[in-house]
Amino acid sequence: MDDLFQALRNKNISIIVPVFNEARNILKNLDLLVSEVAPYFENYEIIVISDGSTDGTNGALSTQSHAGVRTVFLDKNRGKGFAVRRGFLECKGDFVLFIDGDMELHPREIRVFLGLQALYDADIVIGSKRHPQSNIIYPWTRRALSFIFQMIINHLFDLDVTDTQVGIKLFRRDVVDAVKQDLSVDRYGFDLELLALARRRGFKKMLEAPIRLDYFWQDERHSKIMDLVHIFKVGYHVMSDTCVVYRKLRNARKTG
Repeated sequence: MDDLFQALRNKNISIIVPVFNEARNILKNLDLLVSEVAPYFENYEIIVISDGSTDGTNGALSTQSHAGVRTVFLDKNRGKGFAVRRGFLECKGDFVLFIDGDMELHPREIRVFLGLQALYDADIVIGSKRHPQSNIIYPWTRRALSFIFQMIINHLFDLDVTDTQVGIKLFRRDVVDAVKQDLSVDRYGFDLELLALARRRGFKKMLEAPIRLDYFWQDERHSKIMDLVHIFKVGYHVMSDTCVVYRKLRNARKTG
């Protein structure tokens, strides 16, 4: 595996980091991300997209001084999907990866994802909570919502994956270029739309990879009642976005 990672050192990688109101942790998270990327890759760029943050995130980002890191400030909150699409337009790498800015998913996974992509010549590598080697600390309510959602996805879409929603995914550049102009979902259905469009364009080699996820690593930020309210709110919007993606692909099949 060491030989494989050495072969990847010269590859150009773009890492897109969507963030919203992460002022308290963004600099620490960015330090962690750079520490997991800079020693292993000679050619990388990290593009932080602040999605209309209003809590001081932009000011904090303006003080960061890491080489290879640049920031884009959006004037209003449009959603993770919109932020990642903006990153797609900005990035220059041979490989393009996005990872949630809260770093609940540890950035050490980045080099593992790249190694797996090279080993299996995958079009896309996606993190999956249901991978047998994943280590997940996750509330049962979110597990239940995720399971129900994935059952619906398996029924409606021709996607041979067990988890579409984890916030770390790696793409070859040609995959991004093939779909970026046709992406339109700004929020919760973005990942599903991205994967479904990629498959429709012929990129069917999607590899699922294990992740480590500790949802409670900043537990003081989450009250149980507010988290439950958030779960049902997100669930409603996820299903709404899923219907949008389904209708979009169905209409495309009729006209294409």
